[in-house]
Amino acid sequence: MSKNRIETLVDGIFAIAMTLLVLDLAVPNLNVPLSNMVIQHALYGLLPSFISLVVSFVLLAMFWNIHHRIYSQIKSVNTTLLWVNMIWLLFIVLVPFSASLNGNYGDFTISDIIFNINMMGIAVVLFLNVYIINRSDFLHENADMAQLKSSEKSTLIFIAIALAALLLAFIAPRWGNLVYLLIFPLEMLIDR
Repeated sequence: MSKNRIETLVDGIFAIAMTLLVLDLAVPNLNVPLSNMVIQHALYGLLPSFISLVVSFVLLAMFWNIHHRIYSQIKSVNTTLLWVNMIWLLFIVLVPFSASLNGNYGDFTISDIIFNINMMGIAVVLFLNVYIINRSDFLHENADMAQLKSSEKSTLIFIAIALAALLLAFIAPRWGNLVYLLIFPLEMLIDR
């Protein structure tokens, strides 16, 4: 099967999932006398949902980028790789739900656990994607093996960070997700 079919589906699902993230950010409907202070207080109430949206959007962007880097190195896919991608996309479409849950109820451990399991699922299945591709004949003859190795390391870092965030959910709900900020410096180290 042509890899272009999967790439098109991935692009479409990511576009939809990333757009759906904003639906949790509704303009407050205020039924009290309005003032700057009332509106400001209502907007502060949206801050956890906004932070969840930004974190989720950036993580999805990074996952999409890794997938794009991987698939630029291959020429075709088989049924196994197709279904690994379908399972991966299942975790992707769950992100708007887990991000909304985390934004609205991030002070509770269960919502952080669900969000972090969602992120870990994405990272683990993406690693499986890279693992299958690296050990098969899907690669172009001029594939950049360094880029594939970098993608494999990036997914391992995502798995480790999601695991750390999952453990922190039991200690400091809501704040444990800040561990995802480690992705940026670690990603830069890998690229060097």
